[in-house]
Amino acid sequence: MRYLLLHGFTGSPESFAALAAPSGSVAPVLGGHLGRPVLGGFAEEVERLAELGRGCEGLLGYSLGGRFALGILARYPQRFRHAVIVSAHPGLVSDAERAQRREGDARFVQVLRERGLEAFVDIWQALPLWASQGALPDAVKAGQRLQRLRHEAEGLAQSLIAHGLGEMPDLRPALRQVKSAVELVVGEQDRKFAVLGQELAGIIGGACLTLAPSSGHNLLLERPELVSGLLRREGSP
Repeated sequence: MRYLLLHGFTGSPESFAALAAPSGSVAPVLGGHLGRPVLGGFAEEVERLAELGRGCEGLLGYSLGGRFALGILARYPQRFRHAVIVSAHPGLVSDAERAQRREGDARFVQVLRERGLEAFVDIWQALPLWASQGALPDAVKAGQRLQRLRHEAEGLAQSLIAHGLGEMPDLRPALRQVKSAVELVVGEQDRKFAVLGQELAGIIGGACLTLAPSSGHNLLLERPELVSGLLRREGSP
């Protein structure tokens, strides 16, 4: 089964290098990454990615890519046989939450535009979200940093402005209509997203939630063998 693979913010198709992704899988570059322009808001990017994945029966999305994957499932609830959603948010509920998130993202945009990419990456990597990566080999962490530094500061700024969580609709109502077999996977140390994963498991009919032990947010980096195993499952949870 071919998969549409959607990477996270500051990631790239290289993020899937450690996975045993099926032959013929498609891993597009998200808008704002590696020089790819941002051509619209969240809904427009969902449609662009869905079109690039035409012919794929499987879907995998991580973090930002997971939000887009949820958007694709909400828009096309019967299109995919199998979906693996890694550490993804279904959207904020209130306008107040969206405004608060926009303010936070605006501070990152300011760093990108005024201090540059390397300063932003230093700040981004120091976030508590990535604390569980401390025990990873130095070579793995260095490789991730190099991947992040291949982007352009303005591209990442545009991604935050157009595709940040504050610009995403609440997908919960539409996700109740999904008919695909959905696997949700979250690191057990990623407490916020573990709660969101449990919520999504109750929303998407038949969805299966896996909590990865001793792991955090980026399971493509921390537990690629687990994510690969979910891809190979290729069936109903």
